[in-house]
Amino acid sequence: MLPLLVSIGAVFGVLAAACAYVISYNEYRQRMLRLDQNPRRMALGTAGVTFVFILIASVILALVLEPK
Repeated sequence: MLPLLVSIGAVFGVLAAACAYVISYNEYRQRMLRLDQNPRRMALGTAGVTFVFILIASVILALVLEPK
């Protein structure tokens, strides 16, 4: 059950990360940022955190739902 939920988590993690990138890039671009801040890099960081969070949540869910 662990590989199935991890693969589902990876698929939804990629979708969530793409949505997080689009939303955060739009928000960072609209805000007044300092010259040394890059909205694409900041949005990629947000997308990366989102992907890792969804992947870890799927692993935890797989461990909780594991039959004993």
